[in-house]
Amino acid sequence: MRVLVLSSPIYAHAVNASPFVAGLRTRGAEVAWGVPEPLLDTVRRLSDPDTVHDTGTVEPYLPRGGRIREVSTRYDWLLRDAATRLPALRRLVDDLRPDLILTDSLGHAAALTAEVTGLPWISFGDGPLHHPDERTPPFGAGLPYRTPTPWVWRNLVVQAASRRLVMRRAQQRYAALRADLHLPPTSTAVVEAALSPHLHLHCGVPELEYPRRAGLPDHVHFVGAIRPAPATGWQPPPWWDGVVSGRSGQVVLATQGTLRHDPAELLAPAVQMLQETGRPGVVTTGSGDSALLGGPGLVGPAVAVESFVPYAEVLPHASVLITNGGWTGVLLALAHGVPVVQVGRSEEKADIGRRVQWAGAGLHLGPRPTAAHLGRALDRIEQDPAIRTGARRIAAALAERDPARDGAELITALFSGGEQTGPRLQ
Repeated sequence: MRVLVLSSPIYAHAVNASPFVAGLRTRGAEVAWGVPEPLLDTVRRLSDPDTVHDTGTVEPYLPRGGRIREVSTRYDWLLRDAATRLPALRRLVDDLRPDLILTDSLGHAAALTAEVTGLPWISFGDGPLHHPDERTPPFGAGLPYRTPTPWVWRNLVVQAASRRLVMRRAQQRYAALRADLHLPPTSTAVVEAALSPHLHLHCGVPELEYPRRAGLPDHVHFVGAIRPAPATGWQPPPWWDGVVSGRSGQVVLATQGTLRHDPAELLAPAVQMLQETGRPGVVTTGSGDSALLGGPGLVGPAVAVESFVPYAEVLPHASVLITNGGWTGVLLALAHGVPVVQVGRSEEKADIGRRVQWAGAGLHLGPRPTAAHLGRALDRIEQDPAIRTGARRIAAALAERDPARDGAELITALFSGGEQTGPRLQ
């Protein structure tokens, strides 16, 4: 079986393909990986460099003002990228002759390539699950899950407004791109257009997903949490023993992900809260500047700021994860039984925080909280045993699934025409 992985131009979504690649190769599949030029070096460190192929340059994404506008402009950007890189993707398909294409849930270029070339394709989801119905809040709205009639009406109205107004430009671009490729018109919403109708592997568990009135399609399967490979060459910094070692279940881990750079959104108040309350904590800035928070290194008796610390090293000692809400980090924390405090409404992150709170495994806070807001959230988690119990319940469900193992099994079954028997939401 030859599988061609085609990644979207977003760092986290690209690297999250790695467990599926590893699982397929373990089963004997021949796997090639097509990656946009800015991510080539990153992916080559994760895979056999000889099997990683350049699929072209990417126009930088420039964030626009306003949360709703940002969601719509990001999809418009993804479709512009698809139009630019489609010729390179089609040449790669012609050269490699794969049997299947695998992409992430923002892989519009890959989905269109598969449709144009007539190849079956598989998607994996590393964010909130789409497939809306009248009970689920619309994607990107950050609204809570409610089932009484007035809330159902709210969902239907907001879903219609989202498609016809908020996502109108992206929807029109998608329709025009399909026409240019001589593909038939479709009623599929652009936010669902990269979800495979053949097989969708969703990272997560049913316990974190809102019930739909009609359930989910049979081709949707839950495959658990993506767990990163060990950080090669990473060594604990000098402050590690004083902040983390010997503090099992006490350390606060705070992160703002890879897309958000302004420390005032979350990290600055988190550092202030840790300093004022005396809680031990590790704060990671990612692509942001740790110097803006006094780092790298200690910024208090038991508070450290670094650009990068492997989550998997801290989480066994953690009491809570404070995060803007990236799905991969949230799942990893819950896989360790660590409750989550999700902060803000950027991108689709509030949808993730709402799911965590609905599942009883953490809390959702609004944008730009103060140190006092964060302190009260941590007090609530410490005082309410039900939240920690909820996180452990999600951890037990995640422990039953493995993206590499389950994903490879389901993809192999699809290729061989067998029955897809992996775990899913009934």
